[in-house]
Amino acid sequence: MRLLDRYLLKELGGALLFAAGIFTSLLLANHLFQLARLIFQQGAQASVAIQLVLYRLPLLLTYSLPMSVLLATLLAFGRLSDRNEIAALRTSGISLYRLAVPVLAIGAFMSLSTFLITEGVVPGAEDRYRLIFFRELLKQEPRPQENVLFREEIDGIESMVFARRFHPETEMMEGVVVTQFREGRVFRVIEAAKAIYRKGQWEFERGILYLLNASGTVRSQFARLRVNLPRSPEEVAIPAKDPSEMSVRELRLAIDVLRRSGQEFTRYLVEMHTKMATPVSAIVFAILAVPLGLRPHRSGPSIGLGLSIVVILLYYLLLSLSLSLGHGGRLPPFVAAWLPNTVMALVGGWLLYRMER
Repeated sequence: MRLLDRYLLKELGGALLFAAGIFTSLLLANHLFQLARLIFQQGAQASVAIQLVLYRLPLLLTYSLPMSVLLATLLAFGRLSDRNEIAALRTSGISLYRLAVPVLAIGAFMSLSTFLITEGVVPGAEDRYRLIFFRELLKQEPRPQENVLFREEIDGIESMVFARRFHPETEMMEGVVVTQFREGRVFRVIEAAKAIYRKGQWEFERGILYLLNASGTVRSQFARLRVNLPRSPEEVAIPAKDPSEMSVRELRLAIDVLRRSGQEFTRYLVEMHTKMATPVSAIVFAILAVPLGLRPHRSGPSIGLGLSIVVILLYYLLLSLSLSLGHGGRLPPFVAAWLPNTVMALVGGWLLYRMER
């Protein structure tokens, strides 16, 4: 069985590299067309375009890696089926369920890799992308912004900052609430009428400081208080992140801040579950691709690519519908995020069961 697993993994490995290259190139090509139009219009340097592509690549990988599992499995099992190797293995008593084990292992590995990239690489890369994009390409004039929300982390302390209004021209935030976490627990909350950026630091004015500990809450008022937030006004001036652009950690912090301030946070909750459900689609695609790859057809990358595109379109159409229902409150956030995976996994399991019989 170890020999069989190695053989199947070898077949899948080559197809996986090919599939990842195909889908990443397709996603990157669409992005390059948009960048080229802006660069020609704004007259930006080529180095700016290169930086934008490199910073956007991690986000594109979070989409292409799960897709590549689907196409790789279709190609690999299609070739094995055309060469009658699957028939020979089944005749020798090896079930389709056993043949699917290496595929599921690949799917689980790609799911974990996608999640780690989403949480560990994408947030920082997207921050840099947005900074360069708005500063170098759009050259937007600073305008007051409403309901600014951002996250900072320094020395093991996470700070979620919410401001009712931000004035880039005066480098001032109004109606500021800073919720600080240590080891996932709130230990300090700062509320201030305004915060002004002076000499490289944010200085809060006319506010209240809450210290939370096991014995209770200590409340103290202050006239001025310097808070260590590394984000400069130039970085705050970048338009606030959409919930779909946040990591799970950022979404959790945002939900906590919005809940404390009495704001609506359903969309943030839906996006948080979606960030956890989307990487798992690699496993779902693996389950679905095994029986689809065994369907009678002529082997070839074009057939596998066409079938994978159909499956991916159906998946993302279902995801778009369920997320719309979740954002509108018609589906619970957890159900809205996990419904596409559940439906596709059930269909794949049913097809695998039918073919095994």
